[in-house]
Amino acid sequence: MPELPEVETLVRRLREPVIGRTIEAVTIYWKRTIARPAPKEFTRALRGYTVQAIDRRAKYLVFTLASQRATVTPTLFLLIHLRMSGKLCVVDRAEPLAKHDRVVFDLDDGQQLRFNDVRKFGKMWLVADPEMVTSAIGPEPLDRAFTLPKFRKLVQSRSGAIKPLLLNQAFLAGVGNIYADEALWRARIHPRRKTDSLAEAEVASLYRSLRKVLRTAIDDEGTDAGDGVIEGDYRPRVYGRTDQPCYRCHQPIQRIVVGQRGTHFCPQCQPLRSPGWRR
Repeated sequence: MPELPEVETLVRRLREPVIGRTIEAVTIYWKRTIARPAPKEFTRALRGYTVQAIDRRAKYLVFTLASQRATVTPTLFLLIHLRMSGKLCVVDRAEPLAKHDRVVFDLDDGQQLRFNDVRKFGKMWLVADPEMVTSAIGPEPLDRAFTLPKFRKLVQSRSGAIKPLLLNQAFLAGVGNIYADEALWRARIHPRRKTDSLAEAEVASLYRSLRKVLRTAIDDEGTDAGDGVIEGDYRPRVYGRTDQPCYRCHQPIQRIVVGQRGTHFCPQCQPLRSPGWRR
């Protein structure tokens, strides 16, 4: 599933060809992609709206749409969640549809914005306020306002293993399996460590590591997961490297299951017991 860096990369790629374009028509080939409103209302309501901005909230793409027609709401928001296999691309209207194209937006320059989704899990919402969809999501880990004291307070307010907590979107926005593993490896923290076992220095290290990993992945335009969603240049240091040597200590990377998710870590660099633990 695309995570924060991949969604941010897609947002940046779509801005030039899509911002300023007006939606002339919408065709839905898989009705279940539309979460809100009903598909007929979705297609009707979008006609004539111009894309003013494209942003990201967690793993959602957020399109700000505007219309000067007196009979409609002046501003609407189109939210798209790619889920497991969703892809967005801009192509010429004359190009034949691909097998798994689910929703197609006709733009006023003869191009189309196409949503392709092999597994059919992707969703779209058309709403008057993005918070109607994203209100339960936690803070953005790269926001300036998201400081170390705020992260420490969040961690101290929760219990359980640290890896599932990082994946909890109500705790922190946009972090998924790949970058949780990467941040924990960089911070030398075992994914099964309990939050109440983390020393203040370890929490600080995880905070810095998480932000560093996400920024690096954005600079590299995400990870190439082999699904064609984003073909970025970020190369994981630990995720997906089972039995390969750790880049720090050269011990084999192990794969375990934590919170029902495949998890990669170095048993030498990321001991289950904290460094200050004594039997």
